[in-house]
Amino acid sequence: MSTASITIAFNPDLDFLLRQLQALASQVRVAIVVDNGSVPPLAQMLPEHMDRVRIIRLPSNEGVAHGFNIGIAEARAQGADRVLLLDQDSVPGDGMVALLSEALDERRANGEKVAAVGPRIRDPRDRAELPFVRLGWLHNRHMRPRHDGELISCDFLISSGALVPLDALERLGCFEDALFIDSVDLEWCCRARARGYSLYGVTGATLEHRLGEGRRRIPGGGHIIVHPPERLYYMTRNRFLLYRRGYMPLKWKLKDALRALAKFAATMLWVPPRSQYARMTWRAVRDAVAGRTGKLRP
Repeated sequence: MSTASITIAFNPDLDFLLRQLQALASQVRVAIVVDNGSVPPLAQMLPEHMDRVRIIRLPSNEGVAHGFNIGIAEARAQGADRVLLLDQDSVPGDGMVALLSEALDERRANGEKVAAVGPRIRDPRDRAELPFVRLGWLHNRHMRPRHDGELISCDFLISSGALVPLDALERLGCFEDALFIDSVDLEWCCRARARGYSLYGVTGATLEHRLGEGRRRIPGGGHIIVHPPERLYYMTRNRFLLYRRGYMPLKWKLKDALRALAKFAATMLWVPPRSQYARMTWRAVRDAVAGRTGKLRP
């Protein structure tokens, strides 16, 4: 096995993380867990007998992007040639890594530049499945599988579950520390697509992934994914920072600006604590205009 998994963990649900590591045990060369300052440290909580698990302790939470970059360096040292990126709230399905690897190798054997491949993602709390996305001017195309084993060309993969060859990271660069957490995967995918690389969804591979803190139904039959106020800060600040980037698709910028307004309005109407969400949103816009990046400071 030439794949190393990289999990970014910060005060995780330990039972869920253990399920992840058990699912990875027969699928990867080494499971790298970057402990982003958890209290108590993960090394004190995980069973000592777990094989092929490497824990890297960071003194404080330095964000998802920095954690992935630390893990990528360790994966190279461990002799891997590709990395599987994971959040702490994800559990790979049976044979997921092998299916992703087969798809990656197949496309690369045809001479295609492939930045990453990713699985079908379901939220275990309500079995909602995330579609693969192709960007459009008026609306995005939500691509859903017609049959298992199908490869779906897409414009974006969320980081959790993405299998990335290390040589692509060498050519494209690693993840952007300055973004800290949100839009880290979006920025990297758009950077890759702008340089002629492909992204694929592998419909036979599956991943359980808990997205946000859940969904709240809103009038009209829709729903909104709920995030804590601090997380909304990063989501808002980073999207405004990315609007300035020339390689970010114009079609994404236009639709995302409208989506951001709609999400803010829905949050103000139906998701408490409204005052905290409003303060974090205003601070995010102010910091984006000032060009402030990195971790949110008190």
